[in-house]
Amino acid sequence: MNFKRAELQNFKVAGLKRSETRFLFMLHQGLQHSNHEQGMKVSDATAILRVSKPSVTQQINALEEKKLIIRSQDPVDKRAAYIQLTGQGKEVVAEIISTFHKNFEDMTLFLGKDEMEKLISLLDRLTEYLNKKAENKEV
Repeated sequence: MNFKRAELQNFKVAGLKRSETRFLFMLHQGLQHSNHEQGMKVSDATAILRVSKPSVTQQINALEEKKLIIRSQDPVDKRAAYIQLTGQGKEVVAEIISTFHKNFEDMTLFLGKDEMEKLISLLDRLTEYLNKKAENKEV
């Protein structure tokens, strides 16, 4: 809990909730792998974030209101919706990435390169374990 509290204080982006910051970063990453001109499917965002569709819709509505993303409907399949970053949204994502890199550099200076690599390795292993456990796979 202490780590989570400290993380929240060091990875803030002005005017955004933590969940909105995470959503924008996920969208940025998803758009880099999307080959659809309208952006990323909303259903893909739901799957990537592992949250309910109403939660994703709530995030989309809030970010749309802040003019950081736009939502559009597939002209062929009216049930499918797509999202993409606006110009302002791209600027905010650049700020998010810059803040993350700066904090990562600061942590590396604090821990040292070897300790940081150990930490990353342990977190990767732990994440893999937790993901497998969540999927009810044998670990």
